[in-house]
Amino acid sequence: MQSLVEGAFGRAFRKQVHPVEIAKGLTKQMDENRMISVSRTYAPNDFTVHLSKADAESIQAYQSALRDELIQYVSSHAQSNSYHMMTPPRIQFTTEDSLRFGEFGVTAKLTGGEGPREKGAPEDTSGQTKIFRTEKTDGEDQGTAAISADEARKHGLARETISLAIDDGKTYPLEGRGPWSIGRSEENDIVISDPNVSRRHARLSRLENGFVVEDLGSTNGTLLDDAPIDRERIEGGDKLTFGGINTRFLRETGDRVSDGAGQPKHKEGSGGR
Repeated sequence: MQSLVEGAFGRAFRKQVHPVEIAKGLTKQMDENRMISVSRTYAPNDFTVHLSKADAESIQAYQSALRDELIQYVSSHAQSNSYHMMTPPRIQFTTEDSLRFGEFGVTAKLTGGEGPREKGAPEDTSGQTKIFRTEKTDGEDQGTAAISADEARKHGLARETISLAIDDGKTYPLEGRGPWSIGRSEENDIVISDPNVSRRHARLSRLENGFVVEDLGSTNGTLLDDAPIDRERIEGGDKLTFGGINTRFLRETGDRVSDGAGQPKHKEGSGGR
C-alpha cells in the first residue's frame, strides 16, 4: 500500500467495519482524487477496499451483494456531483495483514480501460491508498463521516443490528460487545419468565467474526435448530430454544434480515447439530 495516513494506530478501541463506512470512504477518495480537464471532471473508477482479516471474514457471506450496492452508491455519487467516469466503476476487496480490526483502506484509481481513450481524458493513475478507522483517537475524528439514515436505506447500506426475538413477541437488541446472559432471573440481560428456563440458562457472546451461544448447565438444556448443544457458533436466522421457549437470532441490515439461507455454517464447540 502506497501510503498509510491519519496517524498512529492502536490507541483507541475499534468496532467492526460496516458497509456504510466503506461507502463513505469510497466517495471521500473519489472526491479527493478527481481530476479536472477543460470540459469535464474525471473521477476514479477503479477501487480496492483493503480489510483486516477479521473484517474480511465478517462480510464474506454477502460480499458479492455488497460490491453491487457499493458500485450503485459510487455511481450515484458521481452523477450527483457531475463527475465523469471513463468506464463503469469497479470495486474489489482484498485482505491486508497490516490492518487491525476496525481499520480499512481504500485505493482509488482513474483508468480508461481497453480501447481508444476519449479526447481530453487524463492518463491512468496508479492510485493512492487512504486508511480509515471506525473510532476517534485523542479527541480527533479519525473515522469516516456518517451518512443519513434515509441515504443509507436508499442505497441498501444501513448499519447491521443484532437482536434476539422471542416467540411471545418481545425482541431484545444485542448492542455493544456483550456477552449477554439469558435466563429466568431478572439479573439477566435477556429475561425469559418461564419455569422451564433456568435462572442462569445460557449466554450469547460476540467473536471478532461472529457469535456463539453457550449453555450454562441449565436443567432443560439449550437447542440450536432443535439439536441440543453446549457451545456453538450461530448465524442470522438460527432458531434457539431455551427450556422449550423458542427464539430467533436476527442479524438485520436496514430492512433486510439475514436468515443464513443457502450459506454454509461452520460450527465450533463441543455440541453437534
